[in-house]
Amino acid sequence: MIVPKRLGEKSRIKVVLPASSLRVGAGMTRAFAKGYDLLQKHFVLENSKFWKNDHQTFAASDEERAAELNEAFRSPKYDAIIAGRGGYGCIRMLSQLDFNVIFERPKALIGFSDITIPQLAAYAKTGLASLSGPTVTSLNEDNIRCLLRLLTADSAGLDLIPTANKKRIQVLQPGQAEGILLGGNLSSLMQLIGTGMLPRLDNAIFVFEDISRTVDFIDGSLHHLRLAGLLYKVTGVVIGDISFFSKSLYPSQAKWRKLLTERMSSIFRREIPVIMGVDYGHIDKSITIPIGVRAKLDTEKLSLTLMESATHA
Repeated sequence: MIVPKRLGEKSRIKVVLPASSLRVGAGMTRAFAKGYDLLQKHFVLENSKFWKNDHQTFAASDEERAAELNEAFRSPKYDAIIAGRGGYGCIRMLSQLDFNVIFERPKALIGFSDITIPQLAAYAKTGLASLSGPTVTSLNEDNIRCLLRLLTADSAGLDLIPTANKKRIQVLQPGQAEGILLGGNLSSLMQLIGTGMLPRLDNAIFVFEDISRTVDFIDGSLHHLRLAGLLYKVTGVVIGDISFFSKSLYPSQAKWRKLLTERMSSIFRREIPVIMGVDYGHIDKSITIPIGVRAKLDTEKLSLTLMESATHA
């Protein structure tokens, strides 16, 4: 595993747009400006040159987006990289990423949702750990705290689950487990099956979240992973925020969650711990999950504790 370098006040972060355009989706440009101003209070930023672009709903062509991300890793000017937003598009430019450059010049790659794709691919190809956390458009005063803690300090021993969140967590299967944190957005992760760029989940604590899906989609995706042999050696499971498509059988999110809980009993091995309801994903108070970092899951304490730091001095 390669752990990225810790950041300080004068560290420079490059903003990239490897997926959707900021012009797609109501309020995206405004949210981006707000998040940019917030992050700029802590670091020196350089914006993506594609922040005003709209190319077939993407921020730029596949070639241009891949080149921007490659250059962000290659250039010694930048200490870390954050995605401006997620959306869709990373899978289209994945074959053009230079994993030799990523291996030789490792940096923290920050983002979630569609950014799960380059994060997991980089880990599979180079062993680089990353931060599954807010993009610039989703940054706020709540979620930036966890991100800054992981980026700027030794985070070994840190319990990622806030006290307030523990009251809302469901223990689906009790126990303790240690393993490498791997996963991210489930829909994005599924796109990597068969590409050679999805890491093995052996000895991993599998973490996932998703948005605007049906229980059948979540259920089917997890069974796909299980039948592909990818879940057999998972040591534990952490289920983040799952929001369900509203125009479907149940208008109530609670009813969908109850159905999903019932479905989970047939997917994971009974002897591993599984928790659901962690504040991780497409929500304002989302924590940041360091992908590729070893952690311990304890359902009695309702804790997910890092056994090593997400960054190095």
